[in-house]
Amino acid sequence: MGRWLSVLTLLLVTAARAQPGPRDEQLLRALETARTPAEARPLLERLGQALKDGELFGQETRIARLTRRFWEDPAAPPAVRFQLQEIYGMIAPALTAMEPSLAETLLVQVPLGWLQGKDPERRRWALDALTLGWEILYGQNLQEVFLQALPAVLASAATWPEEEFEAVLSLLADRITLSTETHLPGSLPPAFVERLRGYRGPYGWKLPDILALDTTAAGTEQLLAFALDPPPPPPSLAVQRWRELFLEKLESRRLTLEQKWQVVALLSDPELRHVVFRLVRAWWHREEALPPPPPEMLPLLEAWAVREHCEEAVRLLAAAGPEGVKRLFRLVTEDRRDWNAPIRNPRPCEWDRWSALFEQAGEIAEEIEAAYRTNPAPWHVRLLARAGRWELVLQSLQLPDAALRREAAFVLGLALAPEEDELARTGDAGHGRMLATSLAQRPDLLPRVQEALREALKDEDLAVRREALRALLWLGDEAARPALLAALRMDEENPFQTFLSGFRPKLTDSLALALARIAREDSSGPVRRRAIDLLSRAQPGSWPKVVEGELRPLLDDPDSEVRRAVAGYFATVPAQEVATTAALLEATQDSSEYVRHFSAMALGRARGWTPELVARLEARLKKGDPDEDVVRGLEGAYLYALRREPGSVDRLLAIVLDRKGPARWRKALAEGPPADSAVARALLERLAARPVKDWASLPPKFGLEALQRMIEFFVRAEEDPPPLVLIGHLVPREMLDPWLIRRALEDPKLSLEHRLWLIHQTLKIPADLREDVWRLLMQALREEEGGEMTLALLGRWGFAGVRRLVEERWDEPETLRRVARHLLRQEELGRRRAATGNPGGPSLPRPSAEDLPWIEATLARLVPGTRDPRLEPLVGLLGLWELGNDPVLMKAVFQTRIPQLLLRHLADPVECRAVAEAVGSLFSRGVVPRCR
Repeated sequence: MGRWLSVLTLLLVTAARAQPGPRDEQLLRALETARTPAEARPLLERLGQALKDGELFGQETRIARLTRRFWEDPAAPPAVRFQLQEIYGMIAPALTAMEPSLAETLLVQVPLGWLQGKDPERRRWALDALTLGWEILYGQNLQEVFLQALPAVLASAATWPEEEFEAVLSLLADRITLSTETHLPGSLPPAFVERLRGYRGPYGWKLPDILALDTTAAGTEQLLAFALDPPPPPPSLAVQRWRELFLEKLESRRLTLEQKWQVVALLSDPELRHVVFRLVRAWWHREEALPPPPPEMLPLLEAWAVREHCEEAVRLLAAAGPEGVKRLFRLVTEDRRDWNAPIRNPRPCEWDRWSALFEQAGEIAEEIEAAYRTNPAPWHVRLLARAGRWELVLQSLQLPDAALRREAAFVLGLALAPEEDELARTGDAGHGRMLATSLAQRPDLLPRVQEALREALKDEDLAVRREALRALLWLGDEAARPALLAALRMDEENPFQTFLSGFRPKLTDSLALALARIAREDSSGPVRRRAIDLLSRAQPGSWPKVVEGELRPLLDDPDSEVRRAVAGYFATVPAQEVATTAALLEATQDSSEYVRHFSAMALGRARGWTPELVARLEARLKKGDPDEDVVRGLEGAYLYALRREPGSVDRLLAIVLDRKGPARWRKALAEGPPADSAVARALLERLAARPVKDWASLPPKFGLEALQRMIEFFVRAEEDPPPLVLIGHLVPREMLDPWLIRRALEDPKLSLEHRLWLIHQTLKIPADLREDVWRLLMQALREEEGGEMTLALLGRWGFAGVRRLVEERWDEPETLRRVARHLLRQEELGRRRAATGNPGGPSLPRPSAEDLPWIEATLARLVPGTRDPRLEPLVGLLGLWELGNDPVLMKAVFQTRIPQLLLRHLADPVECRAVAEAVGSLFSRGVVPRCR
């Protein structure tokens, strides 16, 4: 029953299509009664001309059915076939959407049937037809149908004469391979591939592209086989370049390890090394497994590992197993031989060799240990740790050689205490994680490691003590506290600075407070400064609020170096208290320029501000400073404070609205962080009392006569941002957007365009305000005001807004017409602006497949022949001319009655002109219907 209903529906839809005019009907009836191709030839010529003239829209299926018998007639002369091919090219887009099965039969199955026949002439004709029609198939999504049937054709073509076989290659080479995305759904027939191997004709140079159409595993194997044993190359290509072309097609494919091994074996050919290494690089970057190279190639790879292609050679050596890693070990040994020489020329890929060796150290742990016992070096220690030989690392911490102890302490500390600067300390963040993972697998060693590090705190070498201290601080070991405090009392400054290098201690509140008290109370100036430096470098925690009150008085310390150190501390760790902010402000007048500079920087991060402090900062800024760095720091602090202190919002408003201060201040406000919420609220309260034109004036309109004014406006806005831009950066959007919308809705003194523009500056219209904004938009459309802002705001609703607009104004045809004319005019102005190289304007929302049922129902409400005034605005508002630009959408359109509903208006000249462009786009003829 369902099948009969579908057939009946199809018949009713076909009957509903527009009927051709009398002359066209006479032509179609004549074709219907034509008995032979010769008799049909002049009729086909007239039919082709009628299609070019913009006639017979909606008759594509009927035309295809009437002409099908001549297309399939084996006796049809070439002229008839060419004429039919031209006709099918014109009606194919609509036909494939209206009747896909019929289009498939005519455009794919019939020519393919000819190809599989035994008539050479028809085969040649079919190849010509498919070659010329491939673009039609490709554009109408029929190429997949063709490609599905192509392997069977190619299997048959393997036995064809050379001329016909070459015609098939022409189709593949000149059409199908041109798209990099085109590939066969299956494999190339083996017989066809074998025929390709013996082919010597003009399309031979396209063999790699033809073989690449087969993306299956068999296709990959064939490409590799041709690369390993290629047929004779075309005359213009060298043999090696010929092989390269086949290998290049393998770059994007997933190869088995055996296939990769065959590729790597080609490195023995000097002419192919470049392309093979490129494949290896592609595998490596895709994180695919690399093949172990042939053993006889290892010496070559070892030589290349320090020359051209060294990165790929190193990776292949690492994949070669223990023998390859041993060679890497020898190479790294050579790299490290003169590591500490004053002048040293590093060899290429040193880091790659070290990294690969480090990752694979476990495979040659015995060789590394033997080298370490024979002639120990610090880098051996790190490799031993990677290989899991932690007992030897612990032993290294007891050796007389300070370099070995230093490396052992570093490795143990890094494995126990991962740091933020891990990458800087090892060269690769992954190396530190590998060490931490390796040690975590030996929980039995952890007590010994911690005890060894406690002993290392007594080491005479400063770097050993630092690494041990860093790890123990991280672990919260109490033994670290006296060692850290003792480090402050070094006799010389340089060793202490060395001690600080790369040191970011993890502090408890009590330890941080102890350091702060040393900074205040110790009798030694250097010790006090060192304590502050340690606090400045410490990792974030809860301790800063504990030490701020202890450190603040040091801004008045008699020792200028202590003052500099504590100002630098607050430039790193933001001050939280008002008293500290006041002290820093006073310190900007210190006799030391370094103290002034660091204090100004610290003010730019301080959290404690009052209106009185902001006023004092402003006065300090007016006073100036001989050091430009201090002035810049004070300016930044002033702008920062205005964002934080609500009581100073008038000062901020003076900069934003009254343009007080230099333009660089406003540029800094536009590039900096938003203001605190309290400041943002206060700013909006002040703006509420100001006219909108003071802070949100309309920009110049587009126009050739105003072009210079527009350019000046945008250049000025870049260097000195306008008020609304600054407000948009200072006030959080969730606060600003509803405020702007309410201001636009509630201010009747503003023009409609200005009100809409103000709303358009928001990022989001809150749900509770959408209806009010919609009513304002409708008012602007009714009055044809608002310019392009009406179109821009309508876009906020998407096509649902267009639907609502049509429904609400359906009973007001004249209003609907004026609204459509206004919106389309704004869209056209936007296109003109884009044509002059300026940013384009907004466009009408376009329909999607989900909107098609509504469009169908709306068009059905119009009675053809009545010249309904709603027809023309509907065509424009609904964007019906866009329906033919998307093949997927066009196919969905033809599943509805939209084409028929448009075609029925062609009979009336006035209505025809309203729908002609949309019909022409939908049927994709390249012409619009000819309106009588």
